Amino acid sequence: MARRFGELMSGTTADAAAEFGPQASLAEKVALPQPDAPSTQGASTELPDGVRVSDNGRFVAGGYSFSTLEQATRHLVSLSRPRSALPALSLAGSAALAPATKDSNANLGPSASHAEADRNVPSPSGTPRDLPEGVRMGGDGRFVVGQYSFSTLEQAKKHLASLSQPRPAQPNFSPAPASAPKASAGPRASSRWVGQTEALDVGGRSVVLEFAYYGTPTSYEPRHDKSRIDPSLPIDPRGDRSGATLGYWPTYAGLDPKARWTYLDWLESGRSDPTIPIGYVFLFFYGLEQRLLVDDAREDVPVLFAEVRRLFQIYGENYSFQSYAWKFLALAAVYEPTEGGPPTQASTRNYELELPLDVRVRLGRRLRDDQPFDADDALSWVLGLPDVYLRTPGQRCFDEMRELWTARFAVRHPEGLRVRKPKAQVRYEYRAASGAFVTNLTLEIPDVSKVSTALVPLRTLLDACMEDLSAYSRLLGRDPEARGCLRGDLLLPQELRPSRPSLARCRDALGVGAPSAISAVDLARVLDLEVEEGSDKLPAGLVRQMGVALDALDLGCEPDRRYGPATVLRRNAILILFEAPGGGAVDPDRPAYLAARGMVEVAMLAAASDGEVADSEIDAIERRLRSMPDLQPHEVTRLLACGRALAADPPKVRAALKKLADVPPASKAALVASAIEAVLADGRVLPDEVRFLEALHAALDLPLNALYSALHRTGEDHGPVEVLRSEPEQLVPLPADEERAGVLIDARRLERIRGETTQVSAMLAAIFMEDEPDPQPAAAIPSRPEAARSAFEGLDAAHSDLLVRLMLAPLPRSEFDAAAASLRLMPEGAIETLNEWGFDRFGEPVVEDDESVSVLAEILDQLQPIGVPA
Repeated sequence: MARRFGELMSGTTADAAAEFGPQASLAEKVALPQPDAPSTQGASTELPDGVRVSDNGRFVAGGYSFSTLEQATRHLVSLSRPRSALPALSLAGSAALAPATKDSNANLGPSASHAEADRNVPSPSGTPRDLPEGVRMGGDGRFVVGQYSFSTLEQAKKHLASLSQPRPAQPNFSPAPASAPKASAGPRASSRWVGQTEALDVGGRSVVLEFAYYGTPTSYEPRHDKSRIDPSLPIDPRGDRSGATLGYWPTYAGLDPKARWTYLDWLESGRSDPTIPIGYVFLFFYGLEQRLLVDDAREDVPVLFAEVRRLFQIYGENYSFQSYAWKFLALAAVYEPTEGGPPTQASTRNYELELPLDVRVRLGRRLRDDQPFDADDALSWVLGLPDVYLRTPGQRCFDEMRELWTARFAVRHPEGLRVRKPKAQVRYEYRAASGAFVTNLTLEIPDVSKVSTALVPLRTLLDACMEDLSAYSRLLGRDPEARGCLRGDLLLPQELRPSRPSLARCRDALGVGAPSAISAVDLARVLDLEVEEGSDKLPAGLVRQMGVALDALDLGCEPDRRYGPATVLRRNAILILFEAPGGGAVDPDRPAYLAARGMVEVAMLAAASDGEVADSEIDAIERRLRSMPDLQPHEVTRLLACGRALAADPPKVRAALKKLADVPPASKAALVASAIEAVLADGRVLPDEVRFLEALHAALDLPLNALYSALHRTGEDHGPVEVLRSEPEQLVPLPADEERAGVLIDARRLERIRGETTQVSAMLAAIFMEDEPDPQPAAAIPSRPEAARSAFEGLDAAHSDLLVRLMLAPLPRSEFDAAAASLRLMPEGAIETLNEWGFDRFGEPVVEDDESVSVLAEILDQLQPIGVPA
């Protein structure tokens, strides 16, 4: 190497002499700072000025490092050659490759500053240039401001102006000196642990340290001490804020001097800067691991875990640090006497292929003490399983899921969950994040990870909780502000609703005690549901949401198409609300309920036929309902609300009576009896009521004799009459009747009675007579090819044809009946079939039955694309 260096030096010197003159030598033309560096060859080899050996054994020249001395020398020679753009520059001006060296300013005198020297550097034209304060001319002919160089003076001025502008607050790092930085080293110090805040000398800099190892390690100390701060190692105030020099497993001894400076800055500023490269955080974490697991410093356990928890809050977004910190914190179950709090969403983070150590310790102690698992124990157990993953509802609604889990676990295990105690004990292997050591732990407590039989029902319970929170989770995904609001709380499972304040406020706003009436649009607004303006009918989806909301409030309403005929709900429709646990669900197809509902509808229509429903008429209907043995109390409550809803918004009489055509003969007498009882309940019979009863008998195909007989009753039957005990009284004998020869008939009185009878008969005939329109022949249904006979999937050919006919134009009821009969369909049954198909397909009815039968306008637009166009 020495021989090669001599040859190289002789060659380069000759080249330099050819270019710069016979008196110039390489040492004269290149003046660089020359640090004392040991030879890499084991012998003392003198290096040329401007070349030094770095800590990693590479040759450094002009800010670049090289693997061989020959490469470094060639680069040094290239720096000493004049540039073509600056022919008039002297070598004295270009010699300083580092900012403001002592040699470059020697000609200015000992008191000359760097700025003065740079301002007197000749310009490219050979004349002096007056430079502004803060700008100097570098040795390479570039304009230097601070530690940045520029090719033009204008660029340097702009940068100088930007330095005067205010900058955002930065972390409290120690400022680097303005002069040319040089790595500094400090004295050696004995090794120790710094557990409390203390000012120490590191590389000639005073640094406040805490929770760190400090001192110069000796040759016999173990290699796992990677975080120890050695004060004898050099530090560079330029720093490495970006972490460009950091390796994957950093050690303090292996850090670049600039990185050491930045690391010390971070330690001194409180270890809280979230933007610091994670390698510096890991280097500090290595020391905490060593203090706990190698030094076994039990007295420092609380502060060590507290510090890692603090770091986890700041740097937990980094997955690698999150994993190692989580494993370290799991050791708290071994070193700290407390069992920890309830499971959190962080409990689902399992970075190992087995049950986490803290869960094994917590549950193992309960097994050791023969204690049952409570809800939190069981949830921690199942969440810690490596193959359990929380779906979106569990992650988004973890607190609600835990609350639901606790409620359902208490129902299934009121005494807690008993688990068989395994024989295996807890064994755990901890691998340090630094990779320097492995610690094996053995605890004399049962290992719950060896138990699997009790986990099957727990997994099922967890899946059910997440599934029941799916609707609530989807709402929060669309509207995060819905948490805590009525619209969100209404979607919670039944177990969680009673404790929600929003539901209590809503019930107070509705003021439900006794059955009360409210319009559909007002109810939707109280329930915090959005109602579209301009539409007279409420969408089917909104109606379903109203029903679900009322169920959650333990309220029922009528009409409710879930439990009765499917009708379109208009904005101003009157709904009757009543108290009912879970909404008062009933089976609408149960024969006893169907018969009772028909009786209520007929009786309420009869009571409302005179334009007013008296309380006595409603009481009569209630007495009849409660006398029916097959009805449950909640069914009676719903039927009474149904009757009140009919009284508030009576249906068309003709349409209602046509539905009675299919009533079984055994039920006809009961319907008529309930209607007559309701009419007679208020103690009077008006012509409109008589007319309705007459039409009812005709619809049921019953004789009128029973009706006429019932109409002569003067009051309702109140049951058995109490007979008072008789008392003696003075009687007066009646005078004897005069004997008459025969029966005397008053002819004038008889004639008058006959005339009145004729007038009454005429009046009744006018009342009971319906102006029925003459039946019109049914319009011919247009014929179609056989392939198109069933135009709608889910309907047979006959119902499909009938729906197509209605899509062409609305039909009067008589024409609709005729069209249905021509297709061998019962009119009422056909309407019900079409509406049920509509509910299955669109969520709302298809056909509206009134004076005429028609397809709903909002459904017609959906029918045309899938059927025959209208």
